[in-house]
Amino acid sequence: MFAIVYLDIIPVRAEPNDKAEQVTQLRFGEVVEVLEAHENRKWLKIQNLLDKYVGWVDVLQIKPISRSFFERYKQNLSAHAVVSSIHAQAIELDARKNFLNTTWLSKGAILPFYQIRKDKAIIKPRDTYFFEIDNILFRFRGKVYEKHEYASQEVINRALAYQNAPYLWGGKSFWGVDCSGFVQEVWKTLGIFLPRDAYQQADFGTKVVFSDLKTADIAFFQRENRVIHTGIVWVKNKFIHIIHARGRVRVDKLDETGILDTETHTYSHFNHSFRRIV
Repeated sequence: MFAIVYLDIIPVRAEPNDKAEQVTQLRFGEVVEVLEAHENRKWLKIQNLLDKYVGWVDVLQIKPISRSFFERYKQNLSAHAVVSSIHAQAIELDARKNFLNTTWLSKGAILPFYQIRKDKAIIKPRDTYFFEIDNILFRFRGKVYEKHEYASQEVINRALAYQNAPYLWGGKSFWGVDCSGFVQEVWKTLGIFLPRDAYQQADFGTKVVFSDLKTADIAFFQRENRVIHTGIVWVKNKFIHIIHARGRVRVDKLDETGILDTETHTYSHFNHSFRRIV
């Protein structure tokens, strides 16, 4: 069985219980494979297609999709758009394109098979935006991230758009994000799907050394040689900074030792390794 998230943000829990730890989140438009149904029928154990993360979700927060749509979605990842607006709307349409239902979305939601339809009106032509979920058409009101050639500064621009978003364990949204969720969400806007946890991301891309760091590299930090934190490198005016989620998404200094907190002038984390994604 396969399913898709129909709400902007839903929790994924470690156990089939509303009080269980939130280990990650799913965003609107992400698809999953259902691995198991709990005996109480309220919870489903799922695996996220994009990062392979496994956890439990409330059965009422996802909707079934066909295998054919799941396969088409997986084979055409570049056809999907990512919402850039803080507030946006997905409007479900019937066969006659009448409005059926509206869902509020935010930055990071995924719009499967996004399309722009050119308005043929002569006076004040206006493009309209749609996406499709398993043959159901939705109209979209909002903005999406533009797709263009990779540029490291664009990674920074998109990362800084999260500045001061609050830290939330397991979070993957502008309303609350953890360190690896922040890095994952930023790269998702460029069509690059990283693993979920920091220690998994530390094996992605190409290893680089501190002296070779460039803007948009990813830095990893350790405790007793175990990866516990991550952030995005920003080389500005020959100084090296790190954009990361600690208390909130913030910018601190990075040197050969680790993260130097700009407020306390003490080290909050110590370097483990560095990776280059592109």
